[in-house]
Amino acid sequence: MNAAMQSFGYGLAALLFCIAILGVCHNIKKTARKVLKSQQPHKGDLSQKF
Repeated sequence: MNAAMQSFGYGLAALLFCIAILGVCHNIKKTARKVLKSQQPHKGDLSQKF
């Protein structure tokens, strides 16, 4: 394997790794948003307490 192909392989592996990390972060963000939204009181619930 020559140096150019090896460098291309490393670049491709790094790109795929970054895409995988971004996908995981996106799923974590979506899940966290869903959890936080379910814990917040609704506007109707808040106005009824006061």
